[in-house]
Amino acid sequence: MELSKNLNFKLKQLISFLKGKKIIVAFSGGVDSSLLAFLSKRYAEESLLITERSILYPEEEIEIASQFAKKYGISHMIIERNPLNDEEFQYNPSNRCYICKTGLYNDILEIKNSKNFDSILDGSNADDLSDYRPGMQALKELKISTPYIDFNINKNEIREISKFYDLAVQSKPSMACFSSRIPYGQTINEKKLNMIREAEKYLKNSFNLKQLRVRLHEESLARIEFLLKDLPNILTKNNMELIKNKLKEFGFTYVTIDIEGFRSGSMNEVLNLN
Repeated sequence: MELSKNLNFKLKQLISFLKGKKIIVAFSGGVDSSLLAFLSKRYAEESLLITERSILYPEEEIEIASQFAKKYGISHMIIERNPLNDEEFQYNPSNRCYICKTGLYNDILEIKNSKNFDSILDGSNADDLSDYRPGMQALKELKISTPYIDFNINKNEIREISKFYDLAVQSKPSMACFSSRIPYGQTINEKKLNMIREAEKYLKNSFNLKQLRVRLHEESLARIEFLLKDLPNILTKNNMELIKNKLKEFGFTYVTIDIEGFRSGSMNEVLNLN
């Protein structure tokens, strides 16, 4: 395939930015950071991937990230972090992502400075500017580079470039941390995060689903967001019984399905951002 003239120009800008630099990529294993990792390995003077192992993400994502790094021969470091050690984060204020990003990138900055790297790259893209993203403020304060934003590259364009380079992650669904499933102002704790993790893992594996969210309201109400195209197969009497029983085993008292379906950042709908 060939890239459009406009997208090819953006890619050349990104490559030019990487050349001659020693780069650290904050690497989740998702499509955004994977493309940055691949390009940094190919064009930067030196590259290092840093992945956070945390209660906020599925453990299997660590293995996916590790396999990607191994496949392309990129140096990879996994750091351990528990955001629940921060009481302010546990209280789950509307700037929760700012608190979390500040902690994570301060850890990565220590590594950058000790190893004399030039830049830390974050995979935020141009689409992120249209949503409520308090973590962006942390990136600005800590001077973390966001090349996709700098060169106006959006999510679809990242997928196009990934396809151009034949990266297997090109169609990988977007992922957000488990804390984003809990409404602002409701406490985040290990029990809730484990309930969400187990519920999403069960639903994805049992019904061969690529994308969904299990939102946890108060202490025990599950609001499940399925892709609308998946609902006809999910909404059978037998499936509903299986889902209800299994989620109750995980600790949910009430199990509901959101008829609006999956949408990224639905917890932000309650915020008055004006």
